[in-house]
Amino acid sequence: MTGAGSRGSTADEGGGSPVSVHVPVLLPESLAVMELAPGMVVVDGTVGAGGHARAFAARLGAEGVLVGLDQDAEILVHAEAALGGASSSAVEGGSTAAEGSAAPAPRSSPAPRIVLRHASFAAIEAELASVGLSVCDRVFLDLGVSSLQLDTSSRGFSFMRDGPLDMRMNRSADVPSAAEWLRSVRPDVLERSLADLGGERHARRVAAAIVDARRRAPLTRTGQLADVVVRALPPKARHGRIHAATRSFQAIRMAVNDELGALQRGLEGALRVLRKGTGRLCVITFHSAEDRIVKRFLRERTTLPFRKPIEAGDDECRRNPRARSARLRCGIAPDCQSAGSAPPPATHGEIAS
Repeated sequence: MTGAGSRGSTADEGGGSPVSVHVPVLLPESLAVMELAPGMVVVDGTVGAGGHARAFAARLGAEGVLVGLDQDAEILVHAEAALGGASSSAVEGGSTAAEGSAAPAPRSSPAPRIVLRHASFAAIEAELASVGLSVCDRVFLDLGVSSLQLDTSSRGFSFMRDGPLDMRMNRSADVPSAAEWLRSVRPDVLERSLADLGGERHARRVAAAIVDARRRAPLTRTGQLADVVVRALPPKARHGRIHAATRSFQAIRMAVNDELGALQRGLEGALRVLRKGTGRLCVITFHSAEDRIVKRFLRERTTLPFRKPIEAGDDECRRNPRARSARLRCGIAPDCQSAGSAPPPATHGEIAS
């Protein structure tokens, strides 16, 4: 999550988005680490546009089950289109693919049962139970905001195109939009979020500028916020490898969606449903704070098949620059859960190291 994960190709720049082809990050590496086999139950907790999931489904056979979760209902249409081509049977629980979309051609080999659910991976236990399962063999998480979300201006994730300041991953959830959050967040919480979640070196200046701007008029557009952030920075900090507002937008998005809290809950839930001794939890991170949480959790709670994260090669980074920050980690569920208590979740002010 260098400002974004890379779970999709570009969408329509307006309010709607045609079905797009997903460009999955670290796909060959993910398949190697997952060690899939026919008959397995696999949960893709961030199914997105279905790029990874389609490759998983192709390896599960007729007796396998693929459960795809995503908290963004608007992106599930892309997953259904992609997975409809991987399955000879109906995809359960998905939304209807956009009319006239070009879904991949059906596979001739037997396909697994595929279930799509509009839900966060933080609710993995309940969602698995809802389809009559209590145990799975693999859990896969590809964290971050997708290109499909970034490139749709009405979602408010990006400063590249002006749009409403929304940033909610799940727009049907009872959570404040970024505009609402900025209207009421305490200055000290805002500063801490900018520093911890965005790595913004000038968090105090940016927070003060946002607080001053909201006193004069509500911040409701991405262009407004980007302008406030850039003007708050010292002149030398306004130009660099990335846009000057990138870190602040990332921090606000992560705070609005409680991304670190959801990650901790999702990791805990995944470990409870994975088959003991053989179940694998595989996670792709893009953000240093997320990676530290995943690294710590896997080291303390699982057996590691390898210690150093797998990163994208030069060829993939050239094809997809967002892959540069991707890190793939994996842990194997222990034979039995530790009798000790789980480590406390990391907070904005205390990111686990």
